[in-house]
Amino acid sequence: MHTNAGISIEAVEVIYGAGSAEPVHALAPVDLSIEDGSFVSLVGPSGCGKSTLLKVLADLMPPTRGRVRIDGTEPGALRRAGRIGLVFQQANLMPWLNIAGNIRLLRDLVDQMESSIALQRDADIQGLIDIVGLTGFEGKLPHQLSGGMQQRAALARALALDPSILLMDEPFAALDEITRDRMAFELMRIWQRYKKTVIFVTHSLAEAVFLSDRVVLMSARPGRIHKVYDIDLPRPRTPETRLSDEFIRTVGEINRELYKVML
Repeated sequence: MHTNAGISIEAVEVIYGAGSAEPVHALAPVDLSIEDGSFVSLVGPSGCGKSTLLKVLADLMPPTRGRVRIDGTEPGALRRAGRIGLVFQQANLMPWLNIAGNIRLLRDLVDQMESSIALQRDADIQGLIDIVGLTGFEGKLPHQLSGGMQQRAALARALALDPSILLMDEPFAALDEITRDRMAFELMRIWQRYKKTVIFVTHSLAEAVFLSDRVVLMSARPGRIHKVYDIDLPRPRTPETRLSDEFIRTVGEINRELYKVML
């Protein structure tokens, strides 16, 4: 099994169209350290660069300046080895594959590319199906599942890689409120089991506070780290956590600071 990874983000800038007549400065210098096995949420105004930073971490785009190290290694090496798990707002399942096939897909592709290394995978597909609550739906096609169940499958697909880090870009945004709350509890339960390093992008402050060890508030574009909040709520978190004075106070404090950075 792969160990989890600490992340070091050093003076990372992203400028779209650098050198053109109208460049867009998406990220100002960003410096951030993330401990291995921790759950960190990125919040901030729309367009502040949260998703851009996630793309840099995933090696989906290079930074204009600065560098990222994950467990001391460049993101590209980890991506090629299948050690970066990605979950997006849309599940993006292959419509012609059943759920078991979708969950197995990325792992099989990475194993084929790295066959000379003879990768040893500890993640068991049926075990993952059981963990994400899709037992009995292994043979179903994506269109036969609800949105929440499709996102469970997308999460299992990412975990099947046995990644060092899990990058999640508003994975519950398209779900109704009840399903979204249920998925937050499911994610928390799964994270507590695997303790992957998770970077989670969300617009919901309550969701961020509920899930996270730390919440990183970013400023309006060009995005930079405005403030980092340590979330000291006891774990495991429960429905009662959201009713506690500390939870309500923390969400309110971040919300007030968010309004400041939007002015």
